[in-house]
Amino acid sequence: MPVTSGEERGESGPNVCAGLELRALADVARSALDAFTRTETPTGAELFLSASRRLTLEYEVSTGVSVLSRGESVSAAARVWREERSGFAVLPIGGPDDLGRVLATAAQRLGPSPRSMLPPVPAPAGPVSLSLPELSGARARDSAERLAREVVPPGAVVQAVVVTQSAAWSALVRGEDGLLTGVSSREEAFVRCETGRGAIVDAVAAPLGEPWELESLRGRFAEAFEALEGPTEAVDPGLPLVLRPAIAAPLVAALAWMLRGDVVASTPALARAVGKKLFPSVLSVEDDPQHPRGTQRRSTDDEGIPTRPLRLIEEGRLRGFLHSAGTAAGLGVEPNGRGLRYEGSPPAPSPVNLFVVPRGDALPERYTELVARIETFTTMPRPGVVAMIAGGWEVDQGRRVRRIAPVELSLPVLETFRTLRGAGSDLVFFPTAEGCGTPTLVFPPLWRGE
Repeated sequence: MPVTSGEERGESGPNVCAGLELRALADVARSALDAFTRTETPTGAELFLSASRRLTLEYEVSTGVSVLSRGESVSAAARVWREERSGFAVLPIGGPDDLGRVLATAAQRLGPSPRSMLPPVPAPAGPVSLSLPELSGARARDSAERLAREVVPPGAVVQAVVVTQSAAWSALVRGEDGLLTGVSSREEAFVRCETGRGAIVDAVAAPLGEPWELESLRGRFAEAFEALEGPTEAVDPGLPLVLRPAIAAPLVAALAWMLRGDVVASTPALARAVGKKLFPSVLSVEDDPQHPRGTQRRSTDDEGIPTRPLRLIEEGRLRGFLHSAGTAAGLGVEPNGRGLRYEGSPPAPSPVNLFVVPRGDALPERYTELVARIETFTTMPRPGVVAMIAGGWEVDQGRRVRRIAPVELSLPVLETFRTLRGAGSDLVFFPTAEGCGTPTLVFPPLWRGE
């Protein structure tokens, strides 16, 4: 039996995290906020509690040894408003007394801020959730072994499999009686393999307890190894370019970044383009928090604003952006439920399951098809430009006629999407691309003379 190193310790139960009982913490938060508003009389104030569990298993396939780590944490974030000023603070929570401290810290950090009109916390649709799902090291180990055994071609060198399970509980307290709680969980795995032309990394994710979609992952690995192993020829720079989903995904993730309200606020020309046709009619982009194939599910954001499907680009016409309450206030529009909190930051606009809408457009008769992306340090070395190294084939009337050597692409995001000629029907969501999804995308020749 292979040895598992690392600490495999039990969790503290579904209603307790990092030694704190969640129900009691939510009750104390209400009292702390009420006491603060009575004594400080702010224009508005809120507390956001976050309890999280995380389990990570790193599996070394060559030795069969795995390293398991676990962690639990509880933190509280406070926002305080006084007229046109607001303050934010986030602190780890070790006990109930810390809740008053985080509110006081936020009040000390008041600064100029756009007036963001946050609605009352909506009443819960069902029973208030006060428990965290448990995580399983044994399941993570089984999943890692299965991935190494089943998703890569025979004989492929698998360097590592990393399986991560996470569960998060949150409670938003605002107003006299407002309390909104939510629980989310996720299990994802990253697989790194070595080929003769460099490493490739792919991943799979799903809500904890739901099965992974392994068939698509298996097909992408098979395609990548076939494209990157064997004799190659130079690319024909005059052919149209077909980016299969694994190659198109970083480009879509970069477009999602450019559609965030905080990015748009620093790009006035883009903010003024709402309602204008910036792209070809073949491009539509949507963010659907309940998409059945997306890797996340949300009914509200971390500000208590309901999420809903957003059509951000409609047949080439720019319709809007991803907004938190703050970025919406700054641009004079309504928030749309995309204010999410990460690593102790205030709510920032973020996509949930953003994707290019599939169309099923026909492919050209001859084209360059890119199917495998070689791992690089980053795919966006500078804002608004995607860089990657990818391999694939030259295709003539549906038949792959020759393997091409990996090519370097440097793609300005907006300019590249303005040349889009078609979108396929093979939509895939990618954990390696911020959870964004895309079908095959068709472009004219994109070579810049490298």
